Amino acid sequence: MNSQVTIVVLACLQAVPQPELFSSALEQGGLKARVIREPCSSKVEVFQMLRTLADEADLLWVVGCPPEACQLVEGSTRMAKRVGHAQEYLQEIGLEPERLGMVYIPFGDQEIISATVKEIQQRAQTLGINPARAGTGVPKEQA
Repeated sequence: MNSQVTIVVLACLQAVPQPELFSSALEQGGLKARVIREPCSSKVEVFQMLRTLADEADLLWVVGCPPEACQLVEGSTRMAKRVGHAQEYLQEIGLEPERLGMVYIPFGDQEIISATVKEIQQRAQTLGINPARAGTGVPKEQA
């Protein structure tokens, strides 16, 4: 069993033009990280978030533009609603909804990116390995 916490970040390219900055900052903090570029955070679906948490991630973060700066007008609003729905599903199945987070980042704002990385690191330390993730070696009945 891998004891390293795995983080997946679904990042809107308008908010995070250099997604590798996220992954390198998280990896420097001792986490395994993967950043998936999204054309817009509104393209992220509830099933995608839940599947990512079930298959590969201990924590999942969705990054979008501030609602007033979204190029697709309602993209960030849709993202927030979908993250909320996914968190409700996590709660229903007995998994911590805090394993799924979201943040609005104005175009490449390094200060907010740094604050988000710190928040992810704190949650990773608090929550640890996702007991529902396939292949963790933890029976799902204990989740």
